[in-house]
Amino acid sequence: MSQIQQVKDAHNIVDIIGNRLTLQRAGSNFKGLCPFHSEKSPSFFVSEEMQRFRCFGCGESGDVYTFLEKYEGMTFAEALETLAKEAGIQLEQFVPDKQDELRSELLAVLDLAREYYHWLLTTHAAGKPAREYLKERKTSQESIKQFQMGFALTQWDGLIKFLHGKKKYSLEVLEQAGLVIRSRSGRVYDRFRGRVMFPLRNHRGQVVGFSGRLLPTLAEGDDEGAKYINSPETLVYHKSELLFGYSELLQAIRKQSRVILVEGEFDVISSAQAHVSHVAAIKGSALTPQHVRLLGRTVDAIVLCLDADKAGIAATQKAIEVVNAEQLSRERPLELRVLRIPGGKDPDDLARSDPKAWREAAKHSISAYDFLIEVAFEQHDANSASGKRSIMQFVAPWLAKVQHAVEREHYVQTLSNRLDVSESSIEKDLKIAARPERRKRQSKSADSEEHTKELTRQEQLERRLWFLVLHSKGDQFLQRLEKFSEHELIMPGAQMLLKALQSAQAHDWQTIARNLPKDQQELVFELYSEESVLDQDYEVTTAEWQRTLTQLKQEVIHGQIQQISDALEKLEQKKELSEEEQNEQDELLRTLVALRRK
Repeated sequence: MSQIQQVKDAHNIVDIIGNRLTLQRAGSNFKGLCPFHSEKSPSFFVSEEMQRFRCFGCGESGDVYTFLEKYEGMTFAEALETLAKEAGIQLEQFVPDKQDELRSELLAVLDLAREYYHWLLTTHAAGKPAREYLKERKTSQESIKQFQMGFALTQWDGLIKFLHGKKKYSLEVLEQAGLVIRSRSGRVYDRFRGRVMFPLRNHRGQVVGFSGRLLPTLAEGDDEGAKYINSPETLVYHKSELLFGYSELLQAIRKQSRVILVEGEFDVISSAQAHVSHVAAIKGSALTPQHVRLLGRTVDAIVLCLDADKAGIAATQKAIEVVNAEQLSRERPLELRVLRIPGGKDPDDLARSDPKAWREAAKHSISAYDFLIEVAFEQHDANSASGKRSIMQFVAPWLAKVQHAVEREHYVQTLSNRLDVSESSIEKDLKIAARPERRKRQSKSADSEEHTKELTRQEQLERRLWFLVLHSKGDQFLQRLEKFSEHELIMPGAQMLLKALQSAQAHDWQTIARNLPKDQQELVFELYSEESVLDQDYEVTTAEWQRTLTQLKQEVIHGQIQQISDALEKLEQKKELSEEEQNEQDELLRTLVALRRK
């Protein structure tokens, strides 16, 4: 047995997924809301017998390794190492592929870069200007240590000398890690120079990139004037997934069950110093689905710290769409709120100048919908008919997305009172605003139905017979498998799967799955799974088996008749047949008669 299988056998997929999602028993299986797409009703099933999962909504499926790769963002090697460690198994035989090896090398070199930058800031004489700058910004030594802040030298090759010259990492690896830049002439130089450095960690605490804040008196080179520069997208760094400070402040975020999302690294650091530690910074312009999925594991509320300017309004509207799309896979709704700081200050300014005021402000946020309502009333005259119309045109498309009846009624009453119009008028506008979204959903549903119709009648019957075979018990499993094997099956992989199942000589899914290649494991679970019966123990009746088998036989014959009829039609279109063609026609006619009798 391979170590991959040994590690897999040491775990129950129900426990691994159940520790991350809410699962409920459904017959011999388990079901829950899918973490990979938005849904209100559970279509995500986990089979303990087969040790696999499948979502009937988005089509995601796989084993325990696949789940960790997709849910935790791990590579296969990382999933294997994680599960092996949990099971107390020492890995000896596993050989990672080239991408796994490169990923490990990139993480190692990035961590060394963090160590080097941190040493320059905290110990080396060259870091003195950066230390003075941080002192002016009231950044404490504890924060420098906690966030492992660093300093990049002003010279063009300071990091290269350390990582390439001393540590012997290739320039290609440094380039793929985003640490150096290669010019058109082929010259390689440090990406970050004369900057305060912030290591960017993923949710697992691994350094995957950097952000560098310019020190104006030291900066030189072609990036002069850019206050911040960040690592480019790499194999390990993806801007849409990263939240600065999330890893370092995870315990505080989890304890508060909410997170305040700010814009910059100093917003996070100064907030933590002011004892507002449930904060993180978005490394990009907007909240993404990846952010929401990550935060949804830890918090019940996401608080956006935004200005009421055009950018802040757009960010809130985008966040509403993202959260609404993603939170449906949660048992509890994920609340989206907005925190507005009086006086136009950012969190860094307020936390440094008045920590107590920032702690107090952090306690007071409003829902994203209330924020949009406030903005609408600030921008339009609620006393005029045109102003009232503009307010409703602004807020209606967003309030129409509110699904919870009590919450929706709250906003309807709020608008009714503030606009001095009837609640029924507000409801009418919300229904009108909801129509485009409804049409979009109906279109998606129609596309899904059309995709289902693509299977031919014979393919549909074959898949149904596979389903019946795989749900048969004891001796009937092998008997029906033998009967099924008498037919020429057209489904890809069917013949190989038949041989594999016949050689198993037992209806023990864990044994069967262990001996099947991965692609056949996936095929078996796909054929075995049917959403309408996975929440019960399906009983295959003899009548259903015989009826479906007969239908398949008839369909195969109909297909053969059609093929022969087409061939005869081609021959009949010819003005004169050769002797060979005449013989072919006679043989086809005899076969056609026999098939029609059959």
